[in-house]
Amino acid sequence: MAASERLCDICETRDITVFATDWCPECEQSLCELCKSYHSASKLSKTHETIPFESFDKLPCAVKEIKNDCSEHGARFEYYCSQHEVPCCVECMKTTHAECRHLTPLHKVVENYKTSNALSDFEQTLTDFLNNINSLIHGRFDNKSLLADKKEICLKEIADTKRNVIAHLDQLEIKLKAEVEMLHEEHLHAIEETIQKFELLKTDVAKMQEEAHIIKQYASDFQLFIAVRDLEHTSIETILPSLGNVNVITKESDIKLVNKREKQAQLSAIVTPCIGKIQLKPLLQNIQLPSGNKTDLVIHDNCFLSNERLVFTDKLNKRLIILKDNGEHEKNIPLLFMPNAIAVISDTQAAVSGYSCKAITIIGIESAAVDHSFKMDGNIFSLSFRKERFLILVDGIGFCITDVEGNLINKIPYSHSDTLFAILLDDRIYFSHWKKIKWSVVI
Repeated sequence: MAASERLCDICETRDITVFATDWCPECEQSLCELCKSYHSASKLSKTHETIPFESFDKLPCAVKEIKNDCSEHGARFEYYCSQHEVPCCVECMKTTHAECRHLTPLHKVVENYKTSNALSDFEQTLTDFLNNINSLIHGRFDNKSLLADKKEICLKEIADTKRNVIAHLDQLEIKLKAEVEMLHEEHLHAIEETIQKFELLKTDVAKMQEEAHIIKQYASDFQLFIAVRDLEHTSIETILPSLGNVNVITKESDIKLVNKREKQAQLSAIVTPCIGKIQLKPLLQNIQLPSGNKTDLVIHDNCFLSNERLVFTDKLNKRLIILKDNGEHEKNIPLLFMPNAIAVISDTQAAVSGYSCKAITIIGIESAAVDHSFKMDGNIFSLSFRKERFLILVDGIGFCITDVEGNLINKIPYSHSDTLFAILLDDRIYFSHWKKIKWSVVI
């Protein structure tokens, strides 16, 4: 048997340099041929199964690093804890596993394990898993072939559609050219006829002009007066009507009349009602909120998620109450503070302010985990979110506009003694009053 490049551990302790040929997993020592024979004859180690280094080197590194001794106490592993699924030494039994009731001698656990059903099942699981992966890979190759075929079909359909469109456009071009040619000939003929008529009229008018010149030159004043009058009432009156006819074309006026009282369909634009005329239609009725640890529920704010779920802030019970779109209770999100105002950032996140804590906390709707929070310089009375910006009403300051991280964008001083709720729309701040039913606007 060929020797490895590793030295025999036993010979090395005697300052003898001999290359090892085998490895004893039980002793965790490398052995040369001579030491292996002594090792096999020794009463304590004759039952140990040695491994040739050629086979030992094939083992994964993780398996080679498995030790028979406890790394914490240095003692030999003698038992196996089924509760924690780890081997343990005698010292471990006294300390870490003192309360464990499922300790089995290690030699009974590993005895005949190579032929056990557990190992066979594990090998079968790996085989099945490998077969499944191969099937998935083959399936993906089939998908690639199918995808390539579909691509060719799509490209062919695109080319066919292009040819059909071009053929249709060619036919349309021929048809339109024929129509244009026909209209051109028709109107050209009409124009030529008009030119001929004008040429005849031109000859008649030139003749009349020549006659008028001769009459002016040679006739008497009386003859000139009568002749000109006759020309005006005869020849000119017969010429002028032939120059053209007057046609009156009527069409519907572009001006649209609006009757606001009857709300006719001719309205040129949709009239947006003012805030005072907006009527709210109740979506949910008779909603029963779940009780909490406290007897009373103090709901300060609520909002809708995009999927029509409702979120309420429960001050006394320090929680968010989430209802389904049909009004049924879905879940609660516990908080470490008493919530005040709430604003939805997305389907998965909401911002919540607390009473007297001067902070806004970003919370995951599904995970109920805190993402981040940021401080303000005063107590927060109102909170809304729109287009990646927060509108925050802060005590002693007024309206503060920040980004999602809390970085200040703008600050608008305002006294908010009776302000209930505020929102930012199109660079204008709309807010309601709790003392009277009205909305105000800050530009």
